[in-house]
Amino acid sequence: MRDIEVLRSILGEVRAGEARAAGPLGLVPLSGGRPAPAYVLAEEALAAGLLEIREKAGGSVPTLVARNLASEPVLLLEGEQLVGVRQDRVLNVPVLVPASSELEIPVSCVEPRRWRYERRRTAFVDAPMVSPRVRARKVASVGASLRARGMRDSDQFRIWAAVEERLAEARVSSDTGALRHAYEGRAHDLAGIVAEAGEPAEDQTGVVACVGGRPIALDLLDRPSTLARVWPRLVRGYALDALGAEAAPVDGEAVRGFLAGLARGEATAHDAVGLGTEVVLSGAGLTGDALVWEGAVVQLAAFPSEPPRGRERPAGGQVGFGDLLAPPSSRSRRRRWADGPRCVR
Repeated sequence: MRDIEVLRSILGEVRAGEARAAGPLGLVPLSGGRPAPAYVLAEEALAAGLLEIREKAGGSVPTLVARNLASEPVLLLEGEQLVGVRQDRVLNVPVLVPASSELEIPVSCVEPRRWRYERRRTAFVDAPMVSPRVRARKVASVGASLRARGMRDSDQFRIWAAVEERLAEARVSSDTGALRHAYEGRAHDLAGIVAEAGEPAEDQTGVVACVGGRPIALDLLDRPSTLARVWPRLVRGYALDALGAEAAPVDGEAVRGFLAGLARGEATAHDAVGLGTEVVLSGAGLTGDALVWEGAVVQLAAFPSEPPRGRERPAGGQVGFGDLLAPPSSRSRRRRWADGPRCVR
């Protein structure tokens, strides 16, 4: 219960800033939170040769093995793509791998038509974060599994369906059904959105991403330096769900309601895979997962239960958010963003 109260307390302290536009995305900056003790991000540990992510002996779709050689914990973020090994996976939950240790980590497949080594026998994480629509289905099903059975299993078929939708809507073909190919096929369009998003603010620890003016995802981290490091990969993930959408001003009332729903939603605490406590959130139309460690929220990922599709427009007019939110620029409000076809393979 103490860790649930830590999460709710930090949610109560989070402040929303002025929204900015990045093509069809509205990005609402969040600040607040408390820094956890020192850790190393997975992508940095992998680059330094201090982390290895490999297949479990014999191979297991929902499980990989992480070996941490560093003298500090290594943080793997929910939503990170683990590319390589026998098939691309996405991390089901945030995991802090203890220093000098090895543990099994729960994952889901985002490349259904490959089960062989073809690029490298270990995984790396320099790919974009998985899109909110895929992450939302995964987080909801993993949370339900954890509460019901104490397992962090996902609804793999729903995830594959979401991956197929992303490839189809991006107009990208893939022999192996890999989500990664959607990013590769629309790299130019996505890079333009990421460039327009710029850099996060100096004190920014999180963001609410909006499409059609309404929230599709919230990511909150414990310190600005972590957000800054993963920012381009996060925004690229959001942008994939926004391709083809019309730019629209942020619906401040919807953002405010989403934040309030997280703070008052149902929460359950569970021993984390590695260090800390995992807190599963649910409520009216939302789902979320958080890792709490040493009085800090290391990562919170939250989504509408089924994020709105990029080509749908919100009903009704846009509502202001007082002095906290200003709508994105309306200069491209009526333009659909980068709707041309791309193909790979």
